[in-house]
Amino acid sequence: MTNRLTTECVPERQRLDYWQTTCSQMVGTFELRDYEPNDFHAAIDLSHISSLKIGKFLSVSQTLERKKSHIKSSDSDDYIVLLESDSTFNIEHCGRQRSGKGGIVLLDITQPYYTHHVGKLNVIDIFIPRKKLEAVLGVAPQAAGLRIDDTQASFHVLSAFLRSLAEHGSELEPESAHRMASIAVDLIAAGFSERLGLEPAPQSGGATTLYRARSYIDEKLGEPGLGMKQIANATNVSVRRLHQIALEEGISLIDWMWERRLSRARAMLADPAHRSLTIGAIAYTCGFVDQAHFSRRFKEHFGQTPTECRSAAPTGQIPEHAVPSADARSSFSRST
Repeated sequence: MTNRLTTECVPERQRLDYWQTTCSQMVGTFELRDYEPNDFHAAIDLSHISSLKIGKFLSVSQTLERKKSHIKSSDSDDYIVLLESDSTFNIEHCGRQRSGKGGIVLLDITQPYYTHHVGKLNVIDIFIPRKKLEAVLGVAPQAAGLRIDDTQASFHVLSAFLRSLAEHGSELEPESAHRMASIAVDLIAAGFSERLGLEPAPQSGGATTLYRARSYIDEKLGEPGLGMKQIANATNVSVRRLHQIALEEGISLIDWMWERRLSRARAMLADPAHRSLTIGAIAYTCGFVDQAHFSRRFKEHFGQTPTECRSAAPTGQIPEHAVPSADARSSFSRST
């Protein structure tokens, strides 16, 4: 039997709370951001197949982060095998960082992770009890964060079987469902065991350092004086080394910090719960010391002023031109 959970019939202002509560019951607490606050919608088709839970997730694009502070001993003790869609999927987990389309990732939800979906979210999550997977893949904790893709021959077999199970598993009789679930766990263990054998030894720990740096930036986002020296000290590397790691990953942490500040400010402006805050107060909360500087950057990045963004919120529609253009993004490099 498949249960469908959806925000479709939930009042618009209550959708995000409903979704957070629904998902937290499966994976524990997390932070959701970088979505369209006035057009949020999501759905899960959830099936139980013997000891496995399989969820087909559909949602707007979003960033999900489960930090160390979110993790509690009372959370479910599962692994998640995540089948990505054809949209670009970025993930940081257990010191590994991956970006791509159409892969299979192993998540340990007792550990922090960060995911970002470019385009609409359309993935399949298979929840496996910890003891089940570790009984056949004893090194499962070492495989967390690994990604199987089409460069690995077993990917095609594993992907086809798991997608078919997600599609038709709810139709199986109990005895068949038990056998198919056992086969799924065996195939998953075989695939990630092979992946571990192909994985090169870590060289610099750069992905871990970058994850810690970005987590620290998010925690200190409201501090106006936050800079590379403070971020480097928090991650126990030199400023030069931190710049090098970020360069190897093709990002600028300072640019990323300003984009996070602007994205947070935009979400607050569009959120009725923050209606009582002045634009200046929102600017200061997000790390800006000067409202004029904030307004200029906001207009460059989103193509509208903070006042225009707030005025658009009650209509339930943020204009398309509010999406930052490539030119707007590049202005960070020129102005920081």
